[in-house]
Amino acid sequence: MSNASAPAIGDAAVLADLERVVLWPGHCGHGQAAWPFAAQVLRRARRVAVIADPRVWPLASPALQRAADRAGCRIAAVYDGVRPNPSLDEVRAAAAAIRADRCDALVAIGGGSAIDTAKVAYATVFGGQADPADLLAPGNAWMAGAPQADDPLFLAVPTTAGTGSESSTAALVKDERGRKLMFRSARSRPGAVVLAPELTLGLPRAATAAGGFDALLHAMGALVNDCDAPVGAALAAESLVRALHAYPRVLATPDDADARAAMLMTSYLAGVAIGMKRVDAVHGLCTPLEGRVDMAHAEVLAAIFDPIADHTARKAAASYARAARRCGLAGPDEDDAQAAGRLLDAIRRMRALGGLPDRLPPLALTRDDALALADQALLSPSTRLNPRALDRDDIAGLYLDIAARSQAAPSTVILPAP
Repeated sequence: MSNASAPAIGDAAVLADLERVVLWPGHCGHGQAAWPFAAQVLRRARRVAVIADPRVWPLASPALQRAADRAGCRIAAVYDGVRPNPSLDEVRAAAAAIRADRCDALVAIGGGSAIDTAKVAYATVFGGQADPADLLAPGNAWMAGAPQADDPLFLAVPTTAGTGSESSTAALVKDERGRKLMFRSARSRPGAVVLAPELTLGLPRAATAAGGFDALLHAMGALVNDCDAPVGAALAAESLVRALHAYPRVLATPDDADARAAMLMTSYLAGVAIGMKRVDAVHGLCTPLEGRVDMAHAEVLAAIFDPIADHTARKAAASYARAARRCGLAGPDEDDAQAAGRLLDAIRRMRALGGLPDRLPPLALTRDDALALADQALLSPSTRLNPRALDRDDIAGLYLDIAARSQAAPSTVILPAP
């Protein structure tokens, strides 16, 4: 039987219509193999562009230069103008640097902001787009396609442990009005990752706490949601177990290189998992709120976790219970409500250890405001994959609950010991 009419794996229209496709990310070098691995993959390159966080580029540049020397390639361009919550203008500047020096490979060094900027710049330049905004056009074939063997090399070196941007398909960049735009493509996901814990040793405690909590909720959201992706679920479970052990260690002893390495691997695994499974409504409802409060992403996640998780657990305790048992937080004899409570309490303990908020600063929302936010939240596949289904009115109600909690005086809650 001929299969001449069968679509190729890179067929954009086919990939866009499939929900259960496992597109494995690139290879990862860690531990003692990290920089030798970088040298190995850089052999594909001749002229390398670097997009970096300006605070970490001076620390990382000697190791990257040695890897480039061993590979026989040249660092031809460096754009280190990335700021937190990057904008389209920063992407344009980064893309211009890649084009100006005719680079054939890209290295991203930094946290989520640097890697997200690099992802969108990579797609703009190597996807043949005039402007990054063009990537969001409906039916963009390059963005919808699968990675190709001849795609230019894209290496990521994360220097924070949290966003998982180095291994996920998504990137967030602000437009001219401050709105966060979601760029998602398997083709602009880094094809190779280097985990170098020495680059994270000087990370301030607040950034360590925020990044680690984000990774924790990536792992949990991917594990409990309704997406049927068993490989992603297995990675999410492994990531969550690692996070629950490594997060307290790295906060208590920030110069512990092993703990830093464990958190980098946690973040990487969670990023792979969310690329396969997405997350849940905690992340889905977070992004629309970020334009209304002056808080970091992880702080918003921490502040809205309780009302969304509690609402979900009332009707979908079984999803949380399965996750708790899989991670060794609950025994087989405990009922679903008890097991779910163990998982949620573990997350709350991690939040308290990190000094993250359990509510937003005072926020006033009208019903119309809440419905507008709900419409934005429903655009996220993660919202629609929440283990308890949420409609527009449910989500608006959650936003109003979040706002009401922000106005209430904080109470002292004693969580049970693990």
